[in-house]
Amino acid sequence: MLAIPYLAHDGHPLTIRFRCLEDHNHRDHGHGKYNTLPGDPPRMYGVDSIHEAGDEIHLIEGELDRVIARKIGWHATAAPGAEMFFGRHRRMFAGFSRVWVWGEPDDAGAQFMAKVCRALRSAKGIRLYAGDMTETYMAGGAQALYDIYEKERSK
Repeated sequence: MLAIPYLAHDGHPLTIRFRCLEDHNHRDHGHGKYNTLPGDPPRMYGVDSIHEAGDEIHLIEGELDRVIARKIGWHATAAPGAEMFFGRHRRMFAGFSRVWVWGEPDDAGAQFMAKVCRALRSAKGIRLYAGDMTETYMAGGAQALYDIYEKERSK
């Protein structure tokens, strides 16, 4: 399992999640692909970006996709799944003029994007079509993501 620490804006640990790196049916092995500590509430991942970003921020589904966004220079935070953006998370994004919401190319990604865009007036969706952010990065590098972003910014 890969350990994914969730840190507060000042760097102190809040919780930890785990991702199975094996290519197998996770349920057959008695666990999920992602595993959370029992009773731990869903949290946004990468909240340090909330405090470091300027006018705009990116909101992504999935911790590892957030890692890619940071790698290419974007301030980003992530919901730990398509259904894990809640009304209480709106306060985090209140001061941004634009929240770029990246939707994965599946029904869950479309629902995530629509839910966030309904909740935040400053949100604008960016639909991925060739895979999630990590898959898009692996296929075309940072430029593939920059191109998608610039296309949406120019609309």
